Amino acid sequence: MKKALYLHFQIFALIGLLAVGSCSQKDNATEGETTPMLAKSELEDEAWHMEELYWEFVQKIDTVAYKTLWHEDFMGYPGFGDGVSDVSKIASWIPDLHKDPDLKYSYTLHKKGSNSIEDVVMVFYDTDYFWTDKENQIVRKETYKFTHTWKKVEGKWLILGGMAAMKNQGNLEIDE
Repeated sequence: MKKALYLHFQIFALIGLLAVGSCSQKDNATEGETTPMLAKSELEDEAWHMEELYWEFVQKIDTVAYKTLWHEDFMGYPGFGDGVSDVSKIASWIPDLHKDPDLKYSYTLHKKGSNSIEDVVMVFYDTDYFWTDKENQIVRKETYKFTHTWKKVEGKWLILGGMAAMKNQGNLEIDE
């Protein structure tokens, strides 16, 4: 009788553990953990692809599509102006790249690094801007350095923050 009682106790304990495990899995599913986390390199590759898409929109002067890349609460330090900006002015610099009808704007990206921390990816790169004339001769070149912080929100990559600045084109001398 004691063995039967002990066996029943073990069965009930096992059922209880299974029930708790099942509830725990359901709780995790409701917290958004239904999709497996991508590997670090896969997250960084996806974010880099978004940077390439970003520049395709700039090249095409597609400010409507460009604006879809930004989180509504974005805050950054853009390469234009003197201060921090929110998402409201984020595309204002694009038409200026294409304002001279006699020059064609193009770019080249140089990935410098990326780092993912959980579901957030920081990307660092340089971009060469080129303006060429009708003979395809480069008449102007500028290089900027960029950093963007990307996060996947409801299945879509969005820029949370970033910074852009002209890269030093030569050595600066500092008076002492």
